[in-house]
Amino acid sequence: MHAENQHTSHLDSISLLRDALLPNLLKEDEADILYWAGKELARSHTFSSLEDLIQQTGTVFAGELMQTKSTKKTLHYDMTGPLVTHRLSHTTDPTFSLEAGFLAEGYQTVTGDYTEATYAVYPKKSLVTFLLQSDSKVSLND
Repeated sequence: MHAENQHTSHLDSISLLRDALLPNLLKEDEADILYWAGKELARSHTFSSLEDLIQQTGTVFAGELMQTKSTKKTLHYDMTGPLVTHRLSHTTDPTFSLEAGFLAEGYQTVTGDYTEATYAVYPKKSLVTFLLQSDSKVSLND
């Protein structure tokens, strides 16, 4: 029981920062700032492959990513895990912009294609779906 309380306490601490403090500080700019913060965070990492990006994303954000769909220009990933479940069950409207920005920048780094990411939350399923959209025709040097 003690170990379970420590695990829950850890989740409560992260959730407190992500879902109470940051929204209070960032107000209506929260989603945009966290998205760009995620991109900046990804720039401090090295990714050797798409698999490495997915593994590191799971480690950094305490979740598990699974690719659910792929086309030439889009990738869909579902993220699950204890932190996702905790945030979705304890917060009315949690944002996952930080994770989306991290994935977008990481994918862009691995492929060289301009990439943006969006997400949708599914509280009843305890998952977040990320949609990565890339465009190889957009120059990254501008």
